[in-house]
This record gives sequence, C-alpha cells and structure tokens, in this order.
Amino acid sequence: MTVAPSPAVSVLIPCFKAEATVRAAVESALAQSMDDIEIILSSDDGRDYLAHLGIADRRLRQVSTGTTGAGDGPARTVALEAARGRFIANLDADDTIRPERIARMLPIAEDYGACIDNTAMWIGGRIAKTAFEPGEGHFGVTADVILTPRVPMNALVRRGLAGGGWRAFRFCSDVIFNLEVLSRCPAFRALRWTGYDYVKRDGSITQSPETPRLAAEGYRAIIAAIDAGRLDLAPAVAAAARKEFTANEEANRRFRNALTEGRVNTLEEFLAR
Repeated sequence: MTVAPSPAVSVLIPCFKAEATVRAAVESALAQSMDDIEIILSSDDGRDYLAHLGIADRRLRQVSTGTTGAGDGPARTVALEAARGRFIANLDADDTIRPERIARMLPIAEDYGACIDNTAMWIGGRIAKTAFEPGEGHFGVTADVILTPRVPMNALVRRGLAGGGWRAFRFCSDVIFNLEVLSRCPAFRALRWTGYDYVKRDGSITQSPETPRLAAEGYRAIIAAIDAGRLDLAPAVAAAARKEFTANEEANRRFRNALTEGRVNTLEEFLAR
C-alpha cells in the first residue's frame, strides 16, 4: 500500500502507558472504509509503540514528545507538527472509531471546514450516554454544543484551522481545542451519527480520587488563560467558556464535598444526581 505524500486525513494518537489499549485504537483507524489516511502515534513515555504493535502498514508511523508525561495536548501537537494530511483527526489511545467514521465526516468537513460526530461514552461495558441525541443529518456547532455535554468530542478539522494545536492544559484540552476551532470556523458542523467510542476506564482522570484537585487546578488555569486573552477565542465564545468553567469550579467544589462525605464515588455518580 502506498501512502500519498499528502493524505486526506492524518489521525493523531497520543500514547502514554497505552500498551493495553493502543492496538484496538490503531486497528480501528486502519479499518476505516477509506484508506487515504495516515496514522501518527505520539509517544509520551519513551515507549516504541511501533515495535510493541508489530503492524506492518505504510500508513502508520511514530513521533515522540521526547519526555515522559508531557500531557495529551502536547503529545497531540507534536503529532500535528509531523502530519501531512489536509485534515486532522484525534483518536485517544484507549478509544476506538467506527469503520465509516472518516468517510462520513470528511465530506462535511470539506464543505464547512470542521466537523464533530456524536460520541458514545462507555462505562462498565455499556453506553452510558452520548454527546447529543443520535439521529440523521448535521447541525451548526455553538459554544454550548461543545461545553455542555461533558463528553469528549474529537473533530475532523482542515489543517489550517487547527492553529498551533492543543493547549497544554491537564484538564479539558480537547474542549479548548474545539472552542478555538469554532472561533476560527463559525461554520463548524456536528454530525448526529455516532462514530467515536470513548471508554471510561478505572484510573482515568475522572475516575480517580484525584479528580477534584486536578479539576480545580485545570479550571483555574483555563479561566486565567481566558482572562489574560491567551486563547484564540472569539469574544462570544470566550464569554460562554468563562461562564461554563466558572460554574464547573463551583460544581467541582460540591463534588469534592460529596466525595469526602462518602455520598458518591465517582464524578459520573455526582453528575447523575
């Protein structure tokens, strides 16, 4: 198989201690119904994931952050810098995408510049929720569409709209990336069809006892960046983001209290109350 010098889509996969899950992620990308893609693994722990996988496919290559634990945002950005595709897509190493995903999203992204699809959140082997109501067709993305579902959404974005990549926030870097894309691309669309499977695993950032502290630090950093004008956000998008993250700070305080008092065990339990 020959990879075009400029494939249609570069799929970026940040990898940190991902040995147990990365094969499923990579195989789901390789199984896409259109093969005009490249897949770039970004090692954030010094591991040679190509050797670990042992998959011979010209579409697959690896870059490295050159350190350990730089974070998913910097790892994605290192992969972005190496990407040759006209469009960029992120896939986390513990998630998978469905075979028709890129083929369904690409025509919309070609027309409008950027597209997200519906994400299914899996907890304990079942779908707990989706980002929005599944269905047919697509609709315009707003800041609220990005901010309110509390489900990660990974866009297919024309390369020029990705800017400098993902910010180095330890919390919600995917949300900030989507908000910055929206600010550059008001025509951003959302596909109601579900093509991305996001798996909540034991020990993940929202399943950990450290969640309240990490969230508090993350929200403070994001609000400070918004207030200092360090993010590439349109004024209305910045205002919506600041309002949401300020409300999240207060909700996180209540979550911390509920966790301390033994009334909940996870963030999902708290959000479901």
